[in-house]
Amino acid sequence: MHGRDVGGFYSRTRESADEAATFVGTGTYTTLHELTQDNDIIFITTPDGVIAHVWEALLKENLDHHIICHFSGSLTSYVFSDRERAGALGISMHPMYAFSDKFHSYEQFHTAYLTLEGDPEAVAVMKPMWEELGHHVLTLKAEDKIKYHAAAAMASNEMLGLMQASIDVLSECGFAEEDSMALLRPLVEGNIASMLEKGCVNALTGPVERGDAQTVEKHLQALAGSKAGRIYQSLGSTMVELAGRRNPDRDYTPIRKLFEENAD
Repeated sequence: MHGRDVGGFYSRTRESADEAATFVGTGTYTTLHELTQDNDIIFITTPDGVIAHVWEALLKENLDHHIICHFSGSLTSYVFSDRERAGALGISMHPMYAFSDKFHSYEQFHTAYLTLEGDPEAVAVMKPMWEELGHHVLTLKAEDKIKYHAAAAMASNEMLGLMQASIDVLSECGFAEEDSMALLRPLVEGNIASMLEKGCVNALTGPVERGDAQTVEKHLQALAGSKAGRIYQSLGSTMVELAGRRNPDRDYTPIRKLFEENAD
């Protein structure tokens, strides 16, 4: 695969391993002993809560000169305890990418940025390997991993919560969900495209950026007491900060006070 030898898959069930191997075009393993004998880099792609258990099982095998890598966005390489004693190197790798379909998400995976954290010797092997496959690779410290993952969740998962809150408000206006999605789509796509091109500060538009305190006050009144209102208010100070950076000569004090007055 792309000039790399992939040994095969080992999974909790034979059916799962066979499915992956058939799709990728490799073999399977029935024991961890076979897996560790044939491969010097082992990727653990299980749910986070299982990684430590898999590692405990791997410790029973000969791991000398092996690199053990998990894909968790929140856990660090510290989960591989006693790896020095086992002669192994530990590393965590996280693709900043949403895998929503196991058979098709790979098609755009080459666009994903990857982050690495772990033993320097393992990073020295993995970083150029993934760069040769066309990825941008960044490194981070173990102590920053959970904060990094929270940032990813905000941009990916919590954005969907924000969108659903907007759709819920539109439903109160009498719009069907399908119409609400169609209504918001060009707005959202245009805003995301602008943000990616120019950054958050220069992409900001709307009543906060314009300094339109009267409209912001009406928004707060219309959404008062609702979940959407709490979301609108909680993002207010960030919006004012962005607006101030874009227009440093504009006075945003009236809008800032509105958000402060409506804070829980």
